[in-house]
Amino acid sequence: MANDDAVSVTPKYLIGRVTKLTGLSIDVVRVWERRYGAVRPARSDGGTRLYSDADIRRLRRLRQAVDGGHSIGQAARLSESELDELIADAQPSIEAADPYRAVRERFIEAVQTMDVVGADQELARAATLFPARELVKRIAAPIADELCERRTQKDFSVAHERLALGLLRSMLGSLFRLYPPAGIADTIVLAAPAGERNEFSLWLASLLAAAHGWRVVCLGADIPAAEIALAVRLTNARVLALNLASGHYGTGDELAIVSRLVPFSTRIWIAGAEARRHEELISRANWILVADLEELDARLGR
Repeated sequence: MANDDAVSVTPKYLIGRVTKLTGLSIDVVRVWERRYGAVRPARSDGGTRLYSDADIRRLRRLRQAVDGGHSIGQAARLSESELDELIADAQPSIEAADPYRAVRERFIEAVQTMDVVGADQELARAATLFPARELVKRIAAPIADELCERRTQKDFSVAHERLALGLLRSMLGSLFRLYPPAGIADTIVLAAPAGERNEFSLWLASLLAAAHGWRVVCLGADIPAAEIALAVRLTNARVLALNLASGHYGTGDELAIVSRLVPFSTRIWIAGAEARRHEELISRANWILVADLEELDARLGR
């Protein structure tokens, strides 16, 4: 490997170029900088971060180390020569073509044996490596689907499911705090109406919205329609997102109340496995039926 002295330390790359050269997202680069001191970019006269070839090289090698199963906290403390040794010792992953699947499988395996530390470390490693939106769509949401399937097939107990969801929620919450809204950010209120008990989809949607720069007000599940409408009015929300994950005899009445009480200026998005049961109301009220997380992600970015 080339001598470190031969690598330019002249600051010249903006963060957008860094992401293309390293394969890391802007969010990951910033977290690695602030939390772990992975690199220390210079700043232009205007205060813009500028990265050198040496910074690019180190970020690439840190990613190699993390891909090899090492934590960013461990790798970032190493000197260049120590990092070289760490990378050289790492075996290439046979699952490198689908790193998201590899994370999901290792997490599920740890949960299967109630290895709380191992499962938590797997999520922590993923959170340092992948952008928040990809974590939601490629890791957290598919894991939730698999948990449901395993519970149905009696492969997992209630304890397995609760353990996994608790760890996922903790990860999502820690990432959420990395995305404080700007002063001019639009507000989105997220809730599940009275009778709905499933909150997990709301956690996923909340992180997606925060990563897109929204001011997020997540009310949670089993919220009466009148209180949902009150929250929308108090926050002057641009969007109200409702999730219907399970069938409930009173849901139609709750949605009708929402339709009457929420200001016309607030757009209403509705999602979940049971949302299509209310297509007539959705069409009449001019609400938007959101098919899945990919569509939600796209709408949040507009």
